[in-house]
Amino acid sequence: MHANNVLETTLAKLARLSKPLGSCMPQPLGQGYLVQFGPDKLLERPELAAQVGNVCVNWNLMEHVLMTLYAFLMGDYMPQENEYLPPTHPVAYQVFDSLNAYRPRVELLEKLLTWRAEDAEVKEFKEIIKPKLNKRFAERSKVAHGLWGTCDAHPDALILAPTYGKQMVWKKQDFEDVSSRILEDRRRLSDLLVSLYNERRREP
Repeated sequence: MHANNVLETTLAKLARLSKPLGSCMPQPLGQGYLVQFGPDKLLERPELAAQVGNVCVNWNLMEHVLMTLYAFLMGDYMPQENEYLPPTHPVAYQVFDSLNAYRPRVELLEKLLTWRAEDAEVKEFKEIIKPKLNKRFAERSKVAHGLWGTCDAHPDALILAPTYGKQMVWKKQDFEDVSSRILEDRRRLSDLLVSLYNERRREP
């Protein structure tokens, strides 16, 4: 191994050790390493392949909350079939699903919140929730749409080849950290949904 590769590897290890447990980040792959790409390469690392899928599924849970929140707010003027529970609008699910893209969905939801929610709730969504969602979406997209390969020098990792920049070494903890952040921000979004729901719920 070349001296510069040894130095890069050492610096990467030190960077990981200097971070608190559970907050590691993917590290650049040193020069001179052979990365293999191709069909079914991900299956050579089944545990990590499952982590890729887990990130995608956890993000889908986030989008389901976004859709439910939109359908719930759209149901404000619908008659209540149940005496106590506020309705959701069935067509709203179709409208939201037809957009088939994250950013138009969020913009649509934000406009509806501005119309139907309290000022404090709109402020929380715009200033706290939405910026976090945008970050989580970017992380999820990197995982879901990334070009993944394997490297014999890193049997416990997958190698991400970005469109621009250095190839990155992703280990199990890196995927778990992304999933944890997605689920944490999903909890905050769910709290907003519960708050809006309780405001509209009629007490028996």
